[in-house]
Amino acid sequence: MLFLATWEYIDNSEAGRKRTLQLFSKWQPGPAQFQAFYGFADGSGGAALIEAASAADLAKTSAPWTLFLRFTQRAIVPIREGAEIDAAAAAWRDAQ
Repeated sequence: MLFLATWEYIDNSEAGRKRTLQLFSKWQPGPAQFQAFYGFADGSGGAALIEAASAADLAKTSAPWTLFLRFTQRAIVPIREGAEIDAAAAAWRDAQ
């Protein structure tokens, strides 16, 4: 399952940022796998595409950071697949 994760820093103090960087230098991501991993150019947070077998695996991957980062993590599907799902839903509604 593919997720789009975005985050913002909760603690923007110098001490908070230093602690986050210190922990990040030792972190081994998992069990979910990062497909893309970016920081926002304004320094406020970042975004990632993360492949996870389950929501629990995604939670295990982000859990070390919940004291420092505010997450939004949403399951995503390829746009073609999403369009097919929407079309099937519209067809069902039209048939009712």
